Amino acid sequence: MIKSFQSMRRIVFGVGSLEGLGEEIRRLGGTKVLVVTDPGLKKAGVVDQVTAVLEKEKFGFSVFADVEPDPKVDVALASAAAAKAWGPDVIVGLGGGSSLDIAKVTSVMLTNPGGIEPYFGMERVPKPGVPLILVPTTAGTGSEMTSICVLSDTKNRVKKGVVSEHMYARTALLDPQLTVALPPRITAMTGMDALVHAIESFVGRLGTVFTDTLNLKAIQLAAANLRLAYAQGENLAARENMLHASAMAGMAFSNTQTGLAHAIALAIGGRHPLPHGLLTALIIPWVMAYNLIASPAKFVQIAEAFGEKTAALPQIEAARLSVKAVKSLLDDVGISYKLSDYGVPPEQFPEIARDAAGAQRFMRNNPRAVTEADVIGLLEANY
Repeated sequence: MIKSFQSMRRIVFGVGSLEGLGEEIRRLGGTKVLVVTDPGLKKAGVVDQVTAVLEKEKFGFSVFADVEPDPKVDVALASAAAAKAWGPDVIVGLGGGSSLDIAKVTSVMLTNPGGIEPYFGMERVPKPGVPLILVPTTAGTGSEMTSICVLSDTKNRVKKGVVSEHMYARTALLDPQLTVALPPRITAMTGMDALVHAIESFVGRLGTVFTDTLNLKAIQLAAANLRLAYAQGENLAARENMLHASAMAGMAFSNTQTGLAHAIALAIGGRHPLPHGLLTALIIPWVMAYNLIASPAKFVQIAEAFGEKTAALPQIEAARLSVKAVKSLLDDVGISYKLSDYGVPPEQFPEIARDAAGAQRFMRNNPRAVTEADVIGLLEANY
């Protein structure tokens, strides 16, 4: 069978690597920069750190700082309008997954005609966008490495994706100093999102030797460092390892997609204003327990990545230790995996199940077949 692996071009990383932003812009021939970010980072002074580098390097710049969590289509349109008014030759996305996603879609909307609707789906963007540099301030989504933008369609109460090779960044810049101010709760949710990406990509049907290698290392890094980053926010080594875990998982799942946990998370997230990382975190142990009989050897490797002792156990029992390990991590970082703790009413289960089971982008990679009844069963069993 012919397979492929694709990724973005360049990763710049290390403590203080933000200082190299000017050099990266010059490498792309840039002179005029649009920074796409969110109001929280502007208020916290993180945007000032970036614009100080741009001022020092004598670049013209403008800032669009209106990105919201789980951004709506309207935010993408507003960012594109700001970009068209400024006319940048490089776009810098700064922030969590929402800001990085908006930066990506802004890049291609500058060079492709019309609105955003024709581009929802897989590889529907005709032309490359304006060159992108993506600078994450969370270690979670891996969006700096992916060719995906997810937007909320509030009218239809769903989340929709634009997936295009034209949205890969030209450079991802990973500076752990930009993540040390994250509160513990946000550290936990975003770090779990990275782990979920790696787990779902690793056990999925579409994995390859390249994605498996990246995912297993990402799982090992998250297992060893998320508790530390949560408990000691100033721990630069733990923060850097979580950034690396997030980026590796992003490189991998951009090639494989994720799976059932993301399908359920997006179905719930379209109806309730719960953070995406929280949703994937609370759902992943249920989905692991459901999926592991379809790929037990991979789940044994996950258990071993967490340090579980599997050698003397039958394979299926060893595989179940992966679920135990993830639940233990969730307990330690204060995330409940009981759905009833999050205000999702049982009467919504049938429509959540319908949307999740119908999300073919995820179901194609999930290791076990899924019906609407299966999803309802998971929701009920973990309520």
